[in-house]
Amino acid sequence: MKKSNFLLLYLMIIGSCECGQEPLQEVLGNPCYTDYYRNIVEVSVGSDEYEQMNLGECTTGHTDRDKDGNLMCVGEIESALEICDGLDNNCDGSIDTDWNNLPLYLSPYNSENTCVGLGVCRYAEQVCINSQWICEYPSSYGEEVCDGVDNDCDGERDEDTEEDPIFEPDDRYVYTADTDTINVGECRAGYKECVNGREYIRNMRTPVPEICGNDDDDDCDGYTDEREDDDVTSDFALIIDYSGSMSDVIDSVADALCDWSTQGVLTSSRFAVIGIGYTDSPYDPREMKVLTDFTDAGTACHVIRTNNVAGHSGGLELQLNATFNASDPNAVSGYVNWSSSTRKVLIFSDEILQQDFQPTVEDAVDMVVQQCTEQGYIIGAFIEYDIQDQPLWVDMTQRCNGFIDYLSRNPQQMIDTLNYWVGTDC
Repeated sequence: MKKSNFLLLYLMIIGSCECGQEPLQEVLGNPCYTDYYRNIVEVSVGSDEYEQMNLGECTTGHTDRDKDGNLMCVGEIESALEICDGLDNNCDGSIDTDWNNLPLYLSPYNSENTCVGLGVCRYAEQVCINSQWICEYPSSYGEEVCDGVDNDCDGERDEDTEEDPIFEPDDRYVYTADTDTINVGECRAGYKECVNGREYIRNMRTPVPEICGNDDDDDCDGYTDEREDDDVTSDFALIIDYSGSMSDVIDSVADALCDWSTQGVLTSSRFAVIGIGYTDSPYDPREMKVLTDFTDAGTACHVIRTNNVAGHSGGLELQLNATFNASDPNAVSGYVNWSSSTRKVLIFSDEILQQDFQPTVEDAVDMVVQQCTEQGYIIGAFIEYDIQDQPLWVDMTQRCNGFIDYLSRNPQQMIDTLNYWVGTDC
């Protein structure tokens, strides 16, 4: 028992003796960083981890203690959101790039995009190039042009002012016929006008076959109401809107033809009648039908009048289809057998231009104009004076060397209008 107590006392004396050694001291000032969990991690200078934590704008700190004895990592610069400043803020080894290593980019829908504005500028993008935010605008951005959009981003579309014109003087005025005829007789240059994003030529008048009895030089040869051919023959394709609101006008057109027949004028001319907005029955809405191929004025008068009844009104008023089909021998319906070298299409309609064979009405107009140019026929139109798309009507008739005039519910006024444009042989 005494031996055991002695051993225990010896061990206690040995355990409490420092035996001449200095106690361990904490070493501060080592390189460190704060990890994802906010733990302080010490690293060795030159290690891979040290190099990684000192990339770009990021730097390691050094260890220290606060006044309460808590370990700190002092002076550390951590990864931040990349901004357009020529620095590697997020410490990924690339400057001013996103996570995909592409230049920083702000879409038009980003509230921080300062390029977004009015007009086409609402689609502006912002890209960081050479440490600066650069605005990248749509291709339509710039000086105002006639395209239906606000190109210069000032809040207005297609403005054409004296200070900032869309069309320069050398480009604004247009004359498409032989220049020898300009300013002769009724011929004159027109001018370009931008309406709803489309260029139109207004008030241009090019030569048309002489209209006798109107005291005008219509063909612009320096002579008025001259007889150019003793055997003048003209084919007139009358495209008439039977949709229901034109009843009085249709009767006036019929009266004019009957009057010509009675007076013995236009005896060498022929008339075809094509109904649009026309139906044979509620179950057969054909919308377009040749009511008679070319015939004399008296017969055409009778055909127009007998078809002007409520039972034949209905369907779409496809004026452009009827105009194109009348001269297209491959058309399923609407073609008429032209024989005269002088060919005229006269349209009577109180509706906006309609079609169903091209993506847009403007495309259909261009197709009709190409056809009238190649085949040499004239288009005249009688429309409502306040029709919404009047510029498009004007554009088509002028480019097809024709004319435009207005419908009238006054029978005598409508007859006088027709007599002016058509009702006399030279």
